[in-house]
Amino acid sequence: MAIDGEFYRFHERIRYAIHMLLLYVLIIVGGIWLIHQLWPVRSLTFLRSGLREALLMLPHTAKVLDVRDAADYGNEHLPDSVNVSLGRLPFVWKTEFNPQDEILIVADHIFAIKRAARILQRRGFRKLYAVRTPVAILLKGEKQRLNGEK
Repeated sequence: MAIDGEFYRFHERIRYAIHMLLLYVLIIVGGIWLIHQLWPVRSLTFLRSGLREALLMLPHTAKVLDVRDAADYGNEHLPDSVNVSLGRLPFVWKTEFNPQDEILIVADHIFAIKRAARILQRRGFRKLYAVRTPVAILLKGEKQRLNGEK
């Protein structure tokens, strides 16, 4: 009977050790993922101005990439912008863009902007720009400005 008790305690210790090891691995992987998300993208420059000023600062040949879902893009979007959702960007970037292009990336979240910039950077793009404000707020501000509202 004493052997069964020791055997049980030994297995409990092993189980506890395995659970703690898995917890440590999850914490480390989560930390690495978070650092990767927050780390700056070398080819991406955030413009400090508003949307209209940002478009005026960039050359007229610059392209606007909207990485939101097609439904959000369909509701409202910037004129002459190209919609390629993040999931499709690694596969269809060649149809719309060239690595020598200057691209202004717009999205609703800064993480989406950085993810798109990382995807394009891996494909040779070096002139990437973005505005920190979500595109929906930028569009709302532009509409209010055009209507003369505050």
